[in-house]
Amino acid sequence: MEKAAGLGYDVWQGVEPAGSEEVGMRWLLVLAGLAAVAVGLMIFLVVDSGPEPQTRPAPALPAAQPEEPGDSGPVRRYAPDPVHDAKAPRHKKRPEAKAPLDEKTVEHFGQEFERKWYADRERLGRERHAEMEELWFKGRRPRGTRASIERLEKILADFPDTNRAGCAALELGHHYLRNRDLDAQARRKKAEEYWHMAEQRYRDTLCEYNAPAAGLAKVALASWVYRSSDPAMARRVLEEVIAEHKGETDHLGKPLEETARRLLESLKP
Repeated sequence: MEKAAGLGYDVWQGVEPAGSEEVGMRWLLVLAGLAAVAVGLMIFLVVDSGPEPQTRPAPALPAAQPEEPGDSGPVRRYAPDPVHDAKAPRHKKRPEAKAPLDEKTVEHFGQEFERKWYADRERLGRERHAEMEELWFKGRRPRGTRASIERLEKILADFPDTNRAGCAALELGHHYLRNRDLDAQARRKKAEEYWHMAEQRYRDTLCEYNAPAAGLAKVALASWVYRSSDPAMARRVLEEVIAEHKGETDHLGKPLEETARRLLESLKP
């Protein structure tokens, strides 16, 4: 108690107690640390409240340059295929007769063709006309078979002065072109024979959808016979189609003039 009282007395009297020098040093270190923290905090606040640093915008990427022709290799241009020309307009396939034509179905295959169909029936009589139409229906397909060829040739033999005979002559050219019983040269010769018959003897014939036998025969001659063997002749025939068969269309509604022009572009100069 006396020691404690003495200590309090010494402090009250302003006299440093024993070991006070070490305690003072500790307090100075603590105060110095607090001062350093305060200064650091002030510096942080000053820097943080200043204006934001300006950054330069990233330079814009240069615009892509258009590729020059030939960058991906040479551009090849081929003669258009007259049958599978990608640029040619596409025409929807029209329905084909599923039985020999009669009064109920003939009206769907073209007005002019219908008139010629009735004219044939009036000339032949109903029974003979029905016989001819049966031969036509069964002879159209399949192409190239002996049975089909015989039926169409019977139309030419028994009903030579009819509109349907012209359709048979046109179709016989396609049949003989696909007849495997003959070699390639003989097939082309027989096809040429019947296509010439169609375009000369039956120049007024119209087949289903008002398709002209003569114009179609000329296109077939140029495409399948003369195109490879006689390009000059093929060119003359196609120019004739363009000049003489304007406004005529095939069974798909495609103008013969357009087909002839595409074939002309594919011929060697």
